[in-house]
Parts: sequence; C-alpha cells; structure tokens
Amino acid sequence: MRKRFVSATIHNEVLLLWLFLLSISLLATFQETEGLRDPSKATTDADKEFHIHYRNNHNNSQEKRNVILVGATLIDGTKTPPRHNSIIVINGNMITNVSDTTKYFSQAKNIVHLHNTTKNLVLNLTGKYAIPGLFDMHAHVAGVLKNSYNETKSKNYLRMLLINGVTTIRNPGGPSTESIELREKVSSGELAGPKIFTAGRLINGPQIPVPFVEKQVRTEQDIREEVRKQASDGVDFIKLYVGLHPDLVRAAVNEAHVHGLKVIGHLYLTSWTDAANLGIDALTHVVPLSPFLLTEDKQRIFYEAGDDPFNHFLWLSLVDLNTTKIKEMISTLVKHNIPVDPTLDIYEAMLKDDMKDKYLWPKVLKLTKMMYDDGVKILSGTDIPNFGLLPGQSLHHELELLREAGINSSDIIRIATVNGAQALGISDKVGTVQAGKEANMIVLTSNPLVNISNTKKIEEVINEGNFVR
Repeated sequence: MRKRFVSATIHNEVLLLWLFLLSISLLATFQETEGLRDPSKATTDADKEFHIHYRNNHNNSQEKRNVILVGATLIDGTKTPPRHNSIIVINGNMITNVSDTTKYFSQAKNIVHLHNTTKNLVLNLTGKYAIPGLFDMHAHVAGVLKNSYNETKSKNYLRMLLINGVTTIRNPGGPSTESIELREKVSSGELAGPKIFTAGRLINGPQIPVPFVEKQVRTEQDIREEVRKQASDGVDFIKLYVGLHPDLVRAAVNEAHVHGLKVIGHLYLTSWTDAANLGIDALTHVVPLSPFLLTEDKQRIFYEAGDDPFNHFLWLSLVDLNTTKIKEMISTLVKHNIPVDPTLDIYEAMLKDDMKDKYLWPKVLKLTKMMYDDGVKILSGTDIPNFGLLPGQSLHHELELLREAGINSSDIIRIATVNGAQALGISDKVGTVQAGKEANMIVLTSNPLVNISNTKKIEEVINEGNFVR
C-alpha cells in the first residue's frame, strides 16, 4: 500500500470505517493499480507521456468502480466551512456522494453497492486536504504570437498544467484552427490535459497592429463577418483586442451573443466602463489601460508620451485610483457582473528588473483589492507562456499574489475554482467538490487556508475521475 496515503495516526471513526470496508472485501490494493501507472501499459501516447493511470475503468459504465476517499479535510469551493474526516465517493468521472465519516458509516454498505462493481478502491487521506481542481483563465496553450504554434510545446503546456492541479483552462486567443483542434484532442482523450475553452484569433483594428495572431477589421460589417466565421469554426468565445473603438465592440458583442458566444476583451480604445455598458462578458488584466480613464490633464501627458496601449506603468503612474472615473468603472463592472482576471504574474514579471517603475507594484495590488472589495468577480489567470511564465506553477504563484493583495485564502480558493466555473457557465458541472459534479480535485499535504502556498504541496491530482500523479 502506498505510504503517501497512510497517516501516522488515524482518527477512530476513520479507522472503524476502514475496517468495516475491509470486512466486506471492498478494499482494492494499490499493487493492483501499479500497472496502470506504468506508461508502457498506457493506451495512448499522451498517457505514456503523462503516466496517467485509470483506477476507474471509464470505457464501460458497467465496469466502473467506486473510488472512496476517506478522511481528508474537504474545502469544497462553496462558502461552507471545511469538512473534516470527509468521505468522497467517485464513480467513473463523477462524484456520487460527499459526506463525513459519522453520516457515511450507517449507509456505507449501500453507497458502495450503488453500481455493480467488482472492485472498490478505498484511499486513506487522513491528515490531507482536498480542494476542487484549479482554473487558469488566461492560458495561451496554442501560442498567441504569429506563426508560433508548436504542438509539442502545447502538449507540454497541458502536461504541466495538469500535474499542477489545473483541470480547466480558458485560452484567450491563438490560431483558430489549431486552438480548436487542441481542445478537441483533449476532449476525445487523444491528448491528456485540462478541459479547454478557447477563443480563436484576436479581433483587432488596424490602428494598433500587434505581433499576435489577429484579424484586423475596419467596419461593423467586417467584425460581424469575423465573429460569424469564428462561430462557424467552433470557438467557445470571442476575444476583442486593443485597437477596437466602441462602435466595433458593440457590433462584435451583439453578433457574438446572437450565436450564443461570450466576448472577452483586452481593450484600449474602448474603456472598461464603456465595454461593460456595451455588454462585454469579461475583461482581462487588472490594469484597465485606457486614456479615457485618466483625467484630462493626465490624458495629455499620456498622449504626449506616445499613446502606447502597452505602456502599463506610465498609465499607472498617472492614474488616481480615487477619481470618479475609476470608481464609476468598478461600479459598472459590478452592476453588469463582469469578471476580471488580474494576471498579477505578468505585472510582477515586467517589474522584476524595472527599477524605475518598481514602486508601482503596490498600486497594482491596491487596484486588485479595490475591485475585489467592491464586488468585482475576480478570476485566476496567468497569461502563460508570455514573460517566461511556467504553466501550472505560475497559477499557484498567482494565488500567492492575490494573497499579497490582501484577499483571504478561502476566497482565493473560490476565485481559482468556482468563480472560473461561473464565468464559463459550467458551475453546474465543475468548480466545487459536490455530489453530481465531475470528479476534478487536488489532494494536498498541507492546509491551504493557513497558507495559500500550500496549494503547491500536491499529493494527487484527480481529473475527471482519473488519477494524474
């Protein structure tokens, strides 16, 4: 039996349940599953590469068995307090029961016989902590620079995300065909990785050309045609970029909504306030760089310095966070329920060797906390692989930076899980550890509520019922 699932001490009620399950011959040994960890016995190249083993037989519903996780402290992603000595029952890719040892003991025999299984696997997680699988809502896994797509790199990104507990991602822009193909390969099982929700190429205006995969549009007809094309291609949402004026943003949002697609934006010529009022569904990066959010005197300074949509730190140095414009922007985001992924990772990376602007870092954190305190839905996102950010690891660091901004650990876990699910419209399926949800979770060796850095202390990752590491 694997030592990592055995605690030095076992609470009495957990031990009683353990012995009970043993007495009815439901305990499957880990030795029986060792072969499934052997990459040589994997059925696909992706399984060989990731060493993913399937303790549940997911090919035949009649052969699915229960995996029973016993004794962990469950932080389920809802607002309920942590559940100590929890019982989590997984069948196939679904969570079928969540309880605790006291409530579970009397019904354990019935629960484990809900399906005609020949084996049941019981894992003792006493002293461990279970949280939902994490979301990276800004993960360019197909590359975003022009001609940068590399399937080998993308497969590696997916691997790194998954082994770090990221089970769902939003890809906010990349080559349309390749991004969609990557999503489909993961969905079909050809590639192992987190579930992908993807945009296609960025939609931008010709005034501000960028080195990224983009389609430049000039008229409302142009942008509507591009939205229709991407909808036909099969994207999950539309990504608007810095060179679009409000009339084009409005046209894109209206057309996308006709096709049932959400719209996210990294904007400049349209302010966040205007974008929210125009119906955009999400915004990216916590610095809402737009000259229209500056006072008139500061706007003149910004324009004279070059009118650069990527001059984050000049804008930060000029903006007064206490002005009516900023307060109105935040209240408008709240009014329209517009989520924001701050991507604090990239601002820290940009400031790392920038001695001139380093003093602005507290202002980045302050703006993040202002949005959070006023009720803006914050999401966890990184902007990988830009600025050399490592997939998976950077998401955990993003959580640390959110804590540095003053957000409590319990809410950070919700930011990194259920908030992402809500923003994607899939909170009925994932985002929390509850009966009826997909079995996506992480087993940790230390309490993330005490220190959010403990999300990096991963014992196991479970993705759609499959054990990843």
